[in-house]
Amino acid sequence: MYLLIDTSEHNTISLALFDEHDTCSKVVEGKNRTLLTHIDAFLREKHIEKHLLEGIAVVVGKGSFTSTRIAVTVSNTFSYALSIPVLPISKDEMIDLDALRARIAVYPKGQYVSATYSAAPSIGGILGVSTER
Repeated sequence: MYLLIDTSEHNTISLALFDEHDTCSKVVEGKNRTLLTHIDAFLREKHIEKHLLEGIAVVVGKGSFTSTRIAVTVSNTFSYALSIPVLPISKDEMIDLDALRARIAVYPKGQYVSATYSAAPSIGGILGVSTER
């Protein structure tokens, strides 16, 4: 079973579990900080033990800086802990789960995802520091 993580939409977490025979998905409203809780609940709901995961695909390149960072960190942590591959994908690649499954299956273990962002972080405004030069 493979896990797909997509946090590219504001306050929305999209998850999918898929293999060659079955696909199920869940979309929940939630802050990015609740991602791990929603993954755990989704796996429990579908009666999937974490150790049965064979790989993870995570959407990068779209969405907020923080959401992308959290999704990548959670994916890399699962990959490390379970010794499974983690594959960075674009939002468009979510459509063909068969092709995605085939790519994850041959993707090397121990190769972690680096976040790709759709924009620069906007933390300067929060701290009162300008990020412009």
